[in-house]
Amino acid sequence: MLHSFFFASADRRPGDHALWADGRYYTYEEVRARARGISMALAPFAGGPNRNCILFAHRSACAYAGLLGVLAAGMAYVPIHARFPPARNAAIIARSGARVMLVDHVCAPQLAALLPLLPPDLRIVMLDARAWDAAGGNAWPPPSAPFVHDAPAAWPAAVGPDDLAYLIFTSGTSGPPKGVMIPHGSAVAYVNAQMRRYPCEPGARFSQFADLTFDFSVHDVHVCWANGACLYVPTLQDPLYLAGFIREHHITHWASVPSVLALLQQFRKLAPGAFPSVKMTLMGGEALPKGLAEAWSRAAPNTRIVNGYGPTETTVIVLTFELTPAFLADASRPVVPLGRPYPGTEVVVVDEHLAPVAAGAQGELLIGGAQLARGYLSANPLDGERFFARAYPGRACRRWYRTGDAVSESPDGLLYHGRIDTQVKIRGNRIELQEIEQVVQAASGSAQCAVLAWPLDEAGKPIGLVAFVLAPADESLGEMGARAARIRHACKQSLPVYARPDRIVCLDGFPINVNGKIDRNQLLARCAHLEADADGAARCRSGTAAA
Repeated sequence: MLHSFFFASADRRPGDHALWADGRYYTYEEVRARARGISMALAPFAGGPNRNCILFAHRSACAYAGLLGVLAAGMAYVPIHARFPPARNAAIIARSGARVMLVDHVCAPQLAALLPLLPPDLRIVMLDARAWDAAGGNAWPPPSAPFVHDAPAAWPAAVGPDDLAYLIFTSGTSGPPKGVMIPHGSAVAYVNAQMRRYPCEPGARFSQFADLTFDFSVHDVHVCWANGACLYVPTLQDPLYLAGFIREHHITHWASVPSVLALLQQFRKLAPGAFPSVKMTLMGGEALPKGLAEAWSRAAPNTRIVNGYGPTETTVIVLTFELTPAFLADASRPVVPLGRPYPGTEVVVVDEHLAPVAAGAQGELLIGGAQLARGYLSANPLDGERFFARAYPGRACRRWYRTGDAVSESPDGLLYHGRIDTQVKIRGNRIELQEIEQVVQAASGSAQCAVLAWPLDEAGKPIGLVAFVLAPADESLGEMGARAARIRHACKQSLPVYARPDRIVCLDGFPINVNGKIDRNQLLARCAHLEADADGAARCRSGTAAA
């Protein structure tokens, strides 16, 4: 099972460092003892059909011991983030059906805003005394004592490959966040595939950059512990801090979205030879510009650089491509490929009818194999269409996931050509534009609205969002400003920071295409000509001519 990697390493080397967090080291034995106590506190909630446990913890030793404790109790962890709006976290908690929530001292101060929105029967377990103090002392019933129970004979609890390991919520095509159910078997298949393809040297030091609400964290945490390595948790995600963190702790394994490297480059932290300790770099979550990879290879001259691809629904990463010195020096290969699948994973490129395309032609990527998610929690019909059963010639898999990504085959593996739907990624965070449009439309009261990813950076990746809403032609600037304020307030209440529009634009008419739909290409073409007023609202006299 997923947690077995940690406990096997703890059996082999109990005195070795497993974790650096909260400004100190923790050995494998120390983390195991904490996880054991937490799992005992969760024992009353581990029975029944729903064994989900909310993990409201952030970059603390308790967060990682809590994650292990949840798994060892035979439950699945459901991470939520203190920087998400309380309404969004409350919706995730309600949809998960969890009966218990673990809270650390970092997230405890956020409980005051979250508690009124929670189910009355949800049990809150403070992970340490500091969490209790940060939550306001006597404002809640005394916390349970998760570290005083003796472990039963059968510990960790028995679970099987089909039991859930974790449940991560992403943007949903129908609006509300959708929960992706990852069983132990899928997660274990990923860790094993990663270890086979990129074996780790003794004494490795892994960075833990991705938040637990981002499935890239599964790589950081579990691949690290499977190798008996030490996990180093930076307290900040600021590029100035990160550069010093890598050097101070002699990080050997770095994993992040490319945008993090872009920030380091922006702040001039990628000087040649800046990070000689880094031996392995894994990029994922968004497209990797070749120029950025070249800059990182100069800053970390001893590293292997691997570009990874994989939706949450396929457990972290299923395709990889290593950027060798020969590839970086070859000007005829300007695009970094997605690469080839791990053993146990199969891919098919199909047209709009789900029929395989000709070799080299562009189409939608389908993924099947051992790393596939069980599906979505309480899936609606639209989400359910993402997973389907079908036999393809030459493929052993019979169950597939529709990624919505346009790809084509090349000698280096698959090449990425963008999205075929309205899903985008901003700074590595996956966003469904329809979800944002629902919030904007409800708040604005407009008959029409559209949210677009704009502007784009030099590599063509979106770095922001702009929302267009329909407003009467005679609406005053003050009325438009009030409308924009209502939209911003609604977005703040319902959406994470990265999913909130940067600009609100009022139109007296939307451009329409020949099919009677909003012409988003015309909207994008006009984005560069928008002029915002002091309230952040703008008017663009568009007309409604068909294009």
